[in-house]
Amino acid sequence: MQNIQFILQLYTGLFVVLNIFLFDYLWMALTNAIMFSAIVVLQIDLRKNLNIERSARMLIGILVAFMAVYFVIAQGRNYSFIWFSLLPLLAFFLLGLRLGLYVSGSFLAALVVFVIWFAPQWPSYAINIPAIFNIALALFAVLTISRHYEKSREEAFNFLARRNSELEVLATTDPLTQLNNRSHLDDVLEQELNRAQRHQHELAVLILDTDHFKTLNDSYGHIVGDQVLKELSQVLLSHVRSSDILGRWGGEEFLVIAPDTDEDGAVELAEKIRIAVAEHRFTDEKLHLTVSIGCAAYSSEDTLITIIQRADNGLYQAKHDGRNCTRLGKTTRIPRK
Repeated sequence: MQNIQFILQLYTGLFVVLNIFLFDYLWMALTNAIMFSAIVVLQIDLRKNLNIERSARMLIGILVAFMAVYFVIAQGRNYSFIWFSLLPLLAFFLLGLRLGLYVSGSFLAALVVFVIWFAPQWPSYAINIPAIFNIALALFAVLTISRHYEKSREEAFNFLARRNSELEVLATTDPLTQLNNRSHLDDVLEQELNRAQRHQHELAVLILDTDHFKTLNDSYGHIVGDQVLKELSQVLLSHVRSSDILGRWGGEEFLVIAPDTDEDGAVELAEKIRIAVAEHRFTDEKLHLTVSIGCAAYSSEDTLITIIQRADNGLYQAKHDGRNCTRLGKTTRIPRK
């Protein structure tokens, strides 16, 4: 909006000078000076009230009034009517499609009636220096505003793309750990199961749960507990493969989706993670933490529920067997100790 005001202000100011010192059209110079002043007042109002919609409507109103007066005074002199090509462009840009069409259509209809009524009385004009100025500067103004419109449209699209990307991240990311959240993991796992079934690929799922995390929270507080979960997320990230999908499953549980991985590969990956966590010292307190891990490899009868259930059963088996270990999930659930 401010850029459009500046462009119009620049052109009206330029024509004040040209009409006084070069063309000797004092009434036109006065008309341009009045419009220049009106735009200055509009700029002050916009800075004060920050009401872009009102400023846009006022600017189009000023432009319509100026063009009507300008056309009456100029009487088609020096091809002045070429400046009316700016109105539809600015009206659509500032007011939108519906109102811009109404303003442009109404003004141009009135202009046609006015020309039909009065134009036969006007003298004919040759192309002279003022005419060349009008034609050249009007075309340049159209190109300038069109370029500004295209740039504004591109910036708007880029802004929407960034916002959509940010919203997508918010919708798929756990706010504490910045890993994939439960909802996104469900979607990814379903996609990977379909791919494994369709192409007969291997697939494994690992569920990790921290051992005695409630004791850590009770002893050191939830702020330290949250910091431990953040650090744990980074440890897990650094020890899964680039093809694996890691996320927070809920609470202190994490899920790893491992494409193209069989049972042996799943156990090997789980042990690599388990050992890395056990050897890491968390926060400034140098806290010790271990994880229990349950694994399940895809079989042709698996659904999203059954493969998760078998990995969860493996986790419960690991808890039953003393924690800080990895177990393959079976169909029968083992009660927790």
